[in-house]
Amino acid sequence: MNEAPRQKLFSLPEYEYAQFKFVHEGVARLMEAKDALWASLPKAEPVESVPITQNTMPSGEVVQSAPVTVEAKFTYKYADIRSCNTEELAAQMDAAADQSLSVVMPHLFDIMGRTCQAAGTSSDVGGRPFSFELLLSGLAKIDISFDEEGKPELPTLVVGPELGKQIRALPPLTPAQQRAMDDLIEKKRREYNARRRDRKLR
Repeated sequence: MNEAPRQKLFSLPEYEYAQFKFVHEGVARLMEAKDALWASLPKAEPVESVPITQNTMPSGEVVQSAPVTVEAKFTYKYADIRSCNTEELAAQMDAAADQSLSVVMPHLFDIMGRTCQAAGTSSDVGGRPFSFELLLSGLAKIDISFDEEGKPELPTLVVGPELGKQIRALPPLTPAQQRAMDDLIEKKRREYNARRRDRKLR
């Protein structure tokens, strides 16, 4: 004799979905509040699967990036559920945001490091403190674009707290340093205009 499958009493899947959506969105917003770099990144639309991505550098080297799995464990205690302890839920969501960032941010920096190294734009300063000369050397390795008024669109520096302190502590540019910066910007302007002419000819 076959019995009909039993259904859970008082099953309310719409409540489970609402809870999942609230926690998911809340953790995502907490991640953005905790890490400015993560918050500045464009967020992709949800997809069924994430493929392995790859970038081919001008040298022919291929940089691959496999997707990572982000997991967060939640523990619901009956006492907290009965008492509607929202503080405990908030604490667990906060911990989940930290867990997620501890996975995605090292992965992001690993991709950036391998890509820059393959593109020839990385620099090993050998532990030297940040200086104007290091900044100029780094800018010399990358392409710089210019807006319609001819002003350079310099890249945004993403640094840790300690390096941030070093950068803020730098003295104003000397006349010689300002000339060196102006000469580099003018060189980058010529390179930018040459790339534009090349694209128009193709």
